[in-house]
Amino acid sequence: MVIAGVGDLVVMRPLQHLRSRPPGSLLGVLAEADFAVGNLEVPLTSVHDPQREGLELRGDPELIPDVVAAGVDAVALANNHVGDQGWEALSDLADDLQQAGLVTLGIGETAAEAFEPVIQNICGVDVAFVTATCVGFDRFWATENRPGMAGVHVATRIEPDEQRLAWEPASAPRTLTEADPADARRLLAAIRTAAETAPLVVAVMHWGVSWSDRVERYQLNLGRALVEAGASAVFGCHSHTVQGIELVGRAPVFQGLGTFVFGYRGELEPRFSRDTAVGLIRIQGSRVVEARLVLGRLDENGEPVRAHPERARLLAEGIARNSAGWGPAMRLESDTLVLPCG
Repeated sequence: MVIAGVGDLVVMRPLQHLRSRPPGSLLGVLAEADFAVGNLEVPLTSVHDPQREGLELRGDPELIPDVVAAGVDAVALANNHVGDQGWEALSDLADDLQQAGLVTLGIGETAAEAFEPVIQNICGVDVAFVTATCVGFDRFWATENRPGMAGVHVATRIEPDEQRLAWEPASAPRTLTEADPADARRLLAAIRTAAETAPLVVAVMHWGVSWSDRVERYQLNLGRALVEAGASAVFGCHSHTVQGIELVGRAPVFQGLGTFVFGYRGELEPRFSRDTAVGLIRIQGSRVVEARLVLGRLDENGEPVRAHPERARLLAEGIARNSAGWGPAMRLESDTLVLPCG
């Protein structure tokens, strides 16, 4: 059995790969997987009720069939943009996605419902999915008496690196981050409940910093805690960059899968990386035996194609550099990083 994970689905225009699929389209990788999960970043709704200033997203609900046809079976709805048009629009979107045949993850009428594991039977094996975001406005997040997303607050502290500043002007300060203990306990409790219910548990996390290749300390700590609580694998995204994989025991933690579809057009577009990836976990029985990271690029339409071998080598080098000290050695096979998981 193979489960695929992809990053942000910024679906704002019809997908050209569905109309005329080019050689090397990464949609083919999803088609070969037994199940695929991604993060739907855009509220596909006719409602226009902006809940934020600045970058506010909205897409045509007629694009929902394109999301389905792209090859994902489940979408996470706990992130920093899918609530841009308000809860009613998001709730209706979840209903529309479910009617179209997709599994929705990470929202609910209460926090307990938003964090609740979702069980899917894949190739005869029960797999539990648990989803949360560490990024976004607090008002979008569910509480005991308010609907919304499964959210984990993260505290941030900035410290100047005085020792380095003594000889290197403009050195970046140290950024110290830590997940809120109460929120982390709620998330980890959901993982433990999932592990008691299903032999395989997949966590889908929205975390990190936009446009940054660096994995933040809270991502590493929370990823390790998820595995210790019972997660078999973790698929992460939000930074819109491809980040490394950490192997915690036998469980791969994909820190950042980049942007899988990028239909946004606006003044911030040049800041977004064109690198993308598909995370794959191969499962035998109820155990993950191998992780793969298929490396790709976004084409002129913002849709994913396999990376050219030279670009794949450069991206693999960058991943290794940015995960020095915690990332395992991985073998590059053409455009794919391979990680045996024991």
